[in-house]
Amino acid sequence: MAPGEKEDDLPPRQMKGGSRVVVAGAGVAAHGAVAGLRQAGFEGEVLVVGREAHPPYERPHLSKRYLLHEVARHQLFLPPMQAELRLGEDVVEIEPERHAVRLGGGDRIDYAQLLIATGARPRRLAGHEERLYLRELGDADRLRDQLDQGGPLEVVGAGFIGCEVAAVARQRGLQVTVYEALEQPLLRVLGVELGGWLGELHRAQGVDLRTGARELPSLGADALVGVGTEPNVELAAEAGISCERGIVVDEYGRTSAPDIFAAGDCARFWSPLFETAVRVEHYQTAHRHGMATGRAMAGVGEPFAEAPWFWSDQYELNLQYVGAGLPWDEMVVRGRLGEPPFTAFFSSGGRLVAALGADDGRTVGHVRRLLEARIAVTADQLADPAVDLKRLLRSGSPR
Repeated sequence: MAPGEKEDDLPPRQMKGGSRVVVAGAGVAAHGAVAGLRQAGFEGEVLVVGREAHPPYERPHLSKRYLLHEVARHQLFLPPMQAELRLGEDVVEIEPERHAVRLGGGDRIDYAQLLIATGARPRRLAGHEERLYLRELGDADRLRDQLDQGGPLEVVGAGFIGCEVAAVARQRGLQVTVYEALEQPLLRVLGVELGGWLGELHRAQGVDLRTGARELPSLGADALVGVGTEPNVELAAEAGISCERGIVVDEYGRTSAPDIFAAGDCARFWSPLFETAVRVEHYQTAHRHGMATGRAMAGVGEPFAEAPWFWSDQYELNLQYVGAGLPWDEMVVRGRLGEPPFTAFFSSGGRLVAALGADDGRTVGHVRRLLEARIAVTADQLADPAVDLKRLLRSGSPR
């Protein structure tokens, strides 16, 4: 919901049975949206149009277990959707006034409601546009083949993708060099101390991690670049739909255009939980946001107010993060930083906004529920292992 608007002013729109829903994009958000529509009782036609030749699949494994040959290709794919799929084809134009979309092959398809679930794409590094970027299954196949050959690996960017791939390559015995422009890995999200710990973890595993690398040396042809993503908003923007660092939607997934919704990595949604607009690039959030938006399209939606969560496996370490990557001004730690299990809590103006747990998923689970219940909790309570966070859920007061 945008600032200044009232929730009561925005009832979910009812949709007539038998009306066609078109979904632009065939990723995890689309999969969740179809599930949400069907769970809400929609029995009409649903058409999902996706550029890739593959039906929806789990992307998190592409930088982890798929590269280790621990997850087979067929295990990546999600259960079949109750929808018609048109794969290997793009929606190239939206005509909001006609309630129609045009496909790359020339077909024009009418819709009662449209969901834009076009996801995001890797940010291209100037001068290195033709390097390897990891986003899709084909990219992972190419990278896995490269790792199978056993040669050295160069990685540009020490974000989660870069760190995960570096860890996989070291586990497979490869020589790995990582170049990071900032002073520590994941500096903007984790801060200096925690980012520094993660950097030293990789160095201890044999990674040649070069931070502060604002100028790159001559890279090999197969270097992997992982310097963030950009939301695929062009389709929406060209149709006159409001976009600002993502496709702007309210807490029901509605865009500025009638009967057009957006969900997943491409959407910047209003979060009642954090009381701001956020864009989140996590697998589970994309699926859950898609499901909530699908239910809203069917007329039985509720505001999407979940706390984003994701996980990252690096070597034998399991990292779990809950939050939306919002700015923070204070960090406290439960346990001893650098000696898992421990959890770091991030607050802004005294309000908890995120947490990162190292081999401490149980604590992160409690934090997730605290956030969603909007329980006020102090830094001292978070840092004190004697304070039972689960009990706070029962006895704490909402903000």
